[in-house]
Amino acid sequence: MKKVLIVGAGAQANVLCGVLSGAEEVSTIVLTDIDIKRAEGIAETNGSPKIQTEVLDASDIDAMTRRIQDDSFDLVINATIPKFVRQVLQAAYNGRTNYLDMASNEIYPKPDTPIEQLDYAEQWEKAGLLCLTGAGGDPGLSNIMAKDAVDDLDTVESISIKDFGEADCDEPVALWSMRTYLEDMYLPSTQTIDGKPVKCPMFTGEEEYDLPEPFSKKGKFYYHDHEEGVTIPLFCGKPVKNCDFKIGEPGIDMWRFMIQGLNMMSPEPLEFPGGRVSPMEMMFRLIPETASPRKQIELYDSGRLESRLILVCDTEGTKNGKKILIHQYTKSPSGKEACAWIKGTSDVSWMTSIPASVFALMILRGQVKHTGVVPPEVFTKEEREVFYEGIGEWGISVIKTRKELNGRK
Repeated sequence: MKKVLIVGAGAQANVLCGVLSGAEEVSTIVLTDIDIKRAEGIAETNGSPKIQTEVLDASDIDAMTRRIQDDSFDLVINATIPKFVRQVLQAAYNGRTNYLDMASNEIYPKPDTPIEQLDYAEQWEKAGLLCLTGAGGDPGLSNIMAKDAVDDLDTVESISIKDFGEADCDEPVALWSMRTYLEDMYLPSTQTIDGKPVKCPMFTGEEEYDLPEPFSKKGKFYYHDHEEGVTIPLFCGKPVKNCDFKIGEPGIDMWRFMIQGLNMMSPEPLEFPGGRVSPMEMMFRLIPETASPRKQIELYDSGRLESRLILVCDTEGTKNGKKILIHQYTKSPSGKEACAWIKGTSDVSWMTSIPASVFALMILRGQVKHTGVVPPEVFTKEEREVFYEGIGEWGISVIKTRKELNGRK
């Protein structure tokens, strides 16, 4: 029987607990957070006796190391915000335990390191341990989609990944960490352009894109600070000339006005009567925290909240001398459908944490045949098939079409 430690009791952890608590091979889930009430709220909503809750500070490497060593965990899952990647990763290594996270905090922290997890690659490889990084929805499922397309082509010209979501509610509600979302909008993003990593200023790469069903409309997208644009070209197994990630939503230009136009994410303090405060600090004080499981149940059940998300991956290249476009997109439950399946869940946390849960189960079942620090695009065809079967059991599928473009390369 397997034991899992989850660090961070937010929207991701709610889904992880929902999936892992139902797995026969998982005997114990220790769900931790610096705020015990958040962990207790998830455990109460879930109701499984397998879930234990504890206080644990994701910034305290020593405390996390001691906790991991005390209980011989089989897997540590980092479900915190990205700024704690290095701390949780180091604690998992100290405890000699396999590790999974869903995002990075630092893109090219130094010239030869695309993401901070790769700073630790040599020690993890020597220890024979697995650090599966970027193993959520995007990055994660998006990387698997890209790898599938790459394997279908002889040469790869471009990979373009898009995330589009919309939510309609009669009150301000956050279905994800708004702090992370706004920081990723504000920061310059790194995309692979002409075979090299290029820093792109915020709100560049503007694109109008025809979305597939169930949206079936145009959406506006901009470059977004994400891992796919740097890791996929390095780990997918073939040279990639261009690779980018873009975000879209119906209100994206409202965020552009707030962040770029009004400079509301500036960290520089301004003078106000009574003191100095930065626009960024004010924004983070005002935006809502991620809605609790209980709150999401209330909003979806009352019909006050409707939401839906889609991921798209378009890959262009050649096959047998012909130019080919491989178009892929996801079909997944709406927010209301997801919340009925695992209580307190949204479409956003579903698309991120169902893939993460399947990756976790694959590790626990010995179905991931890798060690060291790796992203999901290193998965073999057989590993990807197991992954797709796993997410399919939770209502996520990928539609894939292939189109011959005019001309030959």
